[in-house]
Amino acid sequence: MNYLLLLLTACGMAFWAPDKSPIKPAPQPVVVLELFTSQGCSSCPPADRALQEITRQAASTGQMVYSLSFHVDYWNRLGWQDPFSNKLFTDRQRQYDRALNSQTYTPQLVINGKQDVIGGQKAKIEQAIQSIQKQPASEFIGVEGSVAREAGQVTIKYELSAAGPYRVNVALVQKEAHTAVKNGENGGRTLTNTNVVRQFKTIDQASTSGRLSLPLPTGLSADQTAVLVYVQRTDNGQVVGAKQL
Repeated sequence: MNYLLLLLTACGMAFWAPDKSPIKPAPQPVVVLELFTSQGCSSCPPADRALQEITRQAASTGQMVYSLSFHVDYWNRLGWQDPFSNKLFTDRQRQYDRALNSQTYTPQLVINGKQDVIGGQKAKIEQAIQSIQKQPASEFIGVEGSVAREAGQVTIKYELSAAGPYRVNVALVQKEAHTAVKNGENGGRTLTNTNVVRQFKTIDQASTSGRLSLPLPTGLSADQTAVLVYVQRTDNGQVVGAKQL
C-alpha cells in the first residue's frame, strides 16, 4: 500500500513539474516601417497620415507591421523647431542613405532596413508589405520581451530565438501626438504624428537576451507609450525580427 502511494506521489510530481526549458519565440515575417519626417516640411503631413492609416489597419487585422516616426532636425532652421526632432535621428537616416545609396530627403520611409520609398506613396508601401509577408518564416527570428514602467523609467527585457550577429534596436514611442504648428511651412496647422520615437537605443552585437532601461520623457504618461524591439542583421541592416511591447 505504501509503495503504491509513493508511486502515485512520484507520478503526480513528475506531471506537475515545471518545464525548465523556456519555449523560444517562433519566427514570423515582420515589417518595420521607419518614417523620417519633420513638422517643418509641407510634404510630410500626407506621409504622416499614410503611416497612421497603415498602422491602424495592421493593428485591427493582427498583422505584424510596426511603424516608427523619426523626426529629423535639419528642418528646424527654416522657421519651426520640431519638438520631437533629434540629431541622432538625422544621423540614423543618413546611415541608411549611405547603405541604400539614396539621397537624404523627407518624407523618407525605410522598409525593413532594405528599401526606401517616398513616405506618402501608400500603395507602394502596401505592396512592399505584402511582398515581405510572403517570405518564408525561416528568414526571420522570433522576438519576445516584457516592459516594466515605474518611477519615470521604462525597463525592457528581450529574448531572441537565435544568435546573431544581430543589432537590437529599442524604441520608446509616443503612440500619438497632436501639435499646433505656429511657424514654418506648416504654420497654422495642427499636425498628428503616430508612434513618435521619444527614446532610442541600439545594442550592437547583441546576445540572445538582454535588459535595458530608458527614461520616460517628462509629461508623458506610461499609457501613452509603447516599446518596439526590432532586430537587424549587422552585415546588411535587414530587419529580421520585431515585437511591440
